[in-house]
Amino acid sequence: MRIFLLLICSAVVYPQKKIATDFKYKVTYDLTYNLDSMDLDTKKSEDMILFLGDGISSYSGKAKLIGNKVVVKGNTGHTSLASLMDFDYIIIKDFKQDYLSYTRQIVQDYFYFNQSLDLFDWTLHEETKVIKDYKVQKATMSYSGRDYVAWFTHEIPISDGPYKFNGLPGLILEISDIENHYNFTLKGVEKLNAEIPFKLNFKYYIKTSEEELFEVLSRYKRDPFSYVKIPNFTATPSPEVHQHYTKLFAEQDARKNNHIEKNN
Repeated sequence: MRIFLLLICSAVVYPQKKIATDFKYKVTYDLTYNLDSMDLDTKKSEDMILFLGDGISSYSGKAKLIGNKVVVKGNTGHTSLASLMDFDYIIIKDFKQDYLSYTRQIVQDYFYFNQSLDLFDWTLHEETKVIKDYKVQKATMSYSGRDYVAWFTHEIPISDGPYKFNGLPGLILEISDIENHYNFTLKGVEKLNAEIPFKLNFKYYIKTSEEELFEVLSRYKRDPFSYVKIPNFTATPSPEVHQHYTKLFAEQDARKNNHIEKNN
């Protein structure tokens, strides 16, 4: 059985209504990270997946892919378990149009914002090494409050990588900030035996800005009771219970303060 991935979002800045491709490669990264800046000894780990097609890629957590099997037909989709994960987003890069779309689901609402792919001012270095039989070259840059060291390979001449990272003359196999708070390491590159059809329908997501999206997300995390609107469900927590959980959620969110982009 062929696997179908459907991401539905909207676009205003870019005129196209639909994007379609067949993903031919799957790159798996092991991401180790620190979410709490006050507890840097505690690291978490998650598999992140980069699918590669002709001029289009999709990046997300493995848990997001597993938990997001429902086909979304509008802003009434189901909330999956992936929404409880640390990285509940999908990043689409469109190299033909030179932009990326950061998409995120918050309960029943689907949001996105666009950015240019030209986010990184790379410096190439002569230093090389080998990662899983690939010869890689060193590159460095600074982005959103962090300094990064990346290792890319000319043997896979695809200018892409995990998260938003792109712009090097080859696929990024490893990248980490110099504080080692976010460290992506290659687990494997797989040529898919059965290509994965991929479609984007730009109709149902709410276009927003990066700042507005993260403000909405922050409000939701601090007080999900006030955000969630469940049809035909009138029960609400008492003021005391609401206050208790609002405080609890705020404390939990405060411990996740070490974002990969420090300005988010």
